[in-house]
Parts: sequence; C-alpha cells; structure tokens
Amino acid sequence: MKISRVQFLQKKLNIELSPATIVHIDKHSRPGIFTDDRFMPLAANTLHTSIVFQLKESNKVLPLNVRDIQLPLYNMQEVDIITANQFVIGYVDIESEEYYYITNDFCRAVGIGFIDNASWLAGIVAAGCILTIIKNEYAALFAFILLFIIWISTVSLKTILNKKIESNMDEILKTFSIL
Repeated sequence: MKISRVQFLQKKLNIELSPATIVHIDKHSRPGIFTDDRFMPLAANTLHTSIVFQLKESNKVLPLNVRDIQLPLYNMQEVDIITANQFVIGYVDIESEEYYYITNDFCRAVGIGFIDNASWLAGIVAAGCILTIIKNEYAALFAFILLFIIWISTVSLKTILNKKIESNMDEILKTFSIL
C-alpha cells in the first residue's frame, strides 16, 4: 500500500494505492427516462458497470457500481485501487501502467460536499425573503431568478473545483512508481 498525504483547500487528502484483482465485471445498458431513440438518442441508454475488486492484502471483496464511464476492464485484471480519504476514485492498470478515474465527483472525496447544501439553503432562505418582502407580481420571478443564479454558480464552482482537484490528482499519481 502506497500512501501520499496532500493539503487541498485546508483539507488533508490521503491518497492510497492498494493492490487488487478484478474478480467480476458486468457491463450493461439500462434505458433512461426517454426510451425512444427518436426523442433523445444519447440519453436512451445509460452505461452501467458493476466491478468487484478483491484486495490482495486482506482478501476483502469490494463491489462498485460505475455509471456513464467507459473503462477498459476485464476479469482477473491486476490493478491498484486509487482511494482518496477512503473514497475509491480510480484504478491503475498494472500491465499498461495507465490510471483511470471511476468518478467525476472529486469534491466528495476531498470532503467539500457542503458547497451544494450550503448554497441551496442560502438560496431557499433568500428566495423566501424575497417572496415575503417584495409584495408585487414580480416577486416569484425574482425568487426564481435568484435560485437559477445560485444553481448556475454552484454548478460552475463545483466544476472548477473538480477540475482543479483532478489536475492535482494527476500530478500526484505521476509521482507514484507503479512497479
């Protein structure tokens, strides 16, 4: 087990590589909300991958479900599981020495998940204040615009943070020696 400790946004991030073997892979598509390809061809089928890892050090079995990510996986593949603060974020293929992420939500791994909840709570309180203070026909419109702006800013901030964390993770993973 290889461990690296990093500081990111006042949070400690423990990155570990744990040797494992892929015991079972199941890739399948499930119909999405729109099952008719005429209406939404890209969202009609959602790729789901069920992966079962077996850790080499403890023989523990670790099942994971990955959604909407195409991964080069096969049964009995030797990998190193990449975890950040006990959250599985990817794996390293030992044979090709390539690493792949199985998540896009790096904020959750770092522990910055409060951004979503705090911004929505503040937005709902502010929208409620607008609805009670402004007594005209445009109050609901102002509240909706405020919630929309908060939603856009939350998505933008989370995307920027995820890209920043991903680039930092790339730099850290380049320093690990796989062999």
